[in-house]
Amino acid sequence: MAEEATKPKKELLQLALDVVDFLVEHYFLPKLIQPFLKVHEVFYGQLNATLRKVLDDNKPQIPAWFTANFITYLRTWVVFPTLLLLAWGHTILPAILVILVDFGDFLDGVVARFWVDVRKEEEEEKKSKGIKSSMSLTDMEVDSFEVVSTGSP
Repeated sequence: MAEEATKPKKELLQLALDVVDFLVEHYFLPKLIQPFLKVHEVFYGQLNATLRKVLDDNKPQIPAWFTANFITYLRTWVVFPTLLLLAWGHTILPAILVILVDFGDFLDGVVARFWVDVRKEEEEEKKSKGIKSSMSLTDMEVDSFEVVSTGSP
């Protein structure tokens, strides 16, 4: 009988939480977050364009090992010293490392798109010279050319 008495209270509480969730999701968050999203879009758009220009301008000097996978592996390895530093009570250096890892997350997307475009240019150049390509983008050894969008520009 006690369960039956608390059932309407639970349903009322669930309804109240659903209303609050709806208001937060459809009114408060868009109003609060929208200005930050615009700044984020402009900042990362400019950063993307700048990094891409640097890569394009220095194309001959970019080593073949500098791929999106390399950046991802490097970011993964940075987790270990970050955890150790946190365990030893440090806060500033781990915070800087986390920011660098976040930047690496952005950079690996830029680098992946760069290498996709480089390979396409190489293929087009071979086609224009009448050279049959022995490799295509689908059977290349390097798997880091898949571009995955996370919503960032």
